[in-house]
Amino acid sequence: MSRLGELRYQFQTRNEHLVDALGAVGARASVAPAPASGPVSDALYARLSPAHVAALEEAIEGDVATLWADLAPDDRRRLLVSVAAFYRQEEALATMGLTAAEPPPEVHAMARGPLATGGDLGMADFVVQTLLDAGVELPQGGTVLDFGCSSGRALRPIAAWRPDLQCLGCDPNAEAIAWAAGALPMARWFQSPIDPPLELADASVDVAYAISIWSHFAAGPAGRWLDEMHRVIRPGGVLLLTTHGLDTFATYIRGHLMNRGLMAEAIGGMLRDGVHFIDVFGEAGDWGVKDEGWGNSFLLADWLIERATPAWSVRLLRRGRLDGNQDAFVLERIG
Repeated sequence: MSRLGELRYQFQTRNEHLVDALGAVGARASVAPAPASGPVSDALYARLSPAHVAALEEAIEGDVATLWADLAPDDRRRLLVSVAAFYRQEEALATMGLTAAEPPPEVHAMARGPLATGGDLGMADFVVQTLLDAGVELPQGGTVLDFGCSSGRALRPIAAWRPDLQCLGCDPNAEAIAWAAGALPMARWFQSPIDPPLELADASVDVAYAISIWSHFAAGPAGRWLDEMHRVIRPGGVLLLTTHGLDTFATYIRGHLMNRGLMAEAIGGMLRDGVHFIDVFGEAGDWGVKDEGWGNSFLLADWLIERATPAWSVRLLRRGRLDGNQDAFVLERIG
């Protein structure tokens, strides 16, 4: 074996030992279940009258009834709000400011079914609670940007919860944006380009969030879009984003979601370069959106922090915060 081949073998072996170590951690760790409620779903539930609640409980059947039975009474609020959309309970929906509009199968949506028909309440709760944990409250009448919104799953319940907000959603998927623009009048939807800039004025956004977006950017676009967020967010405003980090591999091991060899390569690349990118979409693109810098990306928190500072300060870093998988950052724009 050549010296170069020997070094490569040692590097691969070392990384596979790390895969084994992460697997042992993953086997021992119990991922905390996602909270069954949160600030958005609790506020929407509070708008319901006892008559609304009784009617919604009576409508529950099938698989939803099984899920309902498994929840403690205090943990049923989010599910009951979702039930209003899934079972088309129009009076309850109007009271909460929600709509049951659902994108057709040919339009991209990050979630479907009973828990996402009227929007993804769990994701809306995640966004708002993570901001609150960072000491950030959405300002009265403020502008909120959902960067990479798809067909609006998270923004629509946030807009219903806080109709005073100026809600913006953007995504490069033209069909998803067209559907949202026609079906969800509570926000302004626009198609974003593959590369910056956005059609937004400087310092025009108070809060932006990007759920599982930097988890797909290669290093180049990750940096360019971070700079663009700095341009459009006002000084003192914040960006919430999620990324694939080391906790992701423990999750992948538990769920048998990635080949061991690819995982060892990804871990090694991430430890060596800070970011490891895999082109998983190829020529077909992601629902037709083609970009050589969009695939699956794994990055160290240190890499993002080094790239972000001093233009941003880190208000919050929670590893594995999103479903025990993705790390969550809240960055505050400086200057």
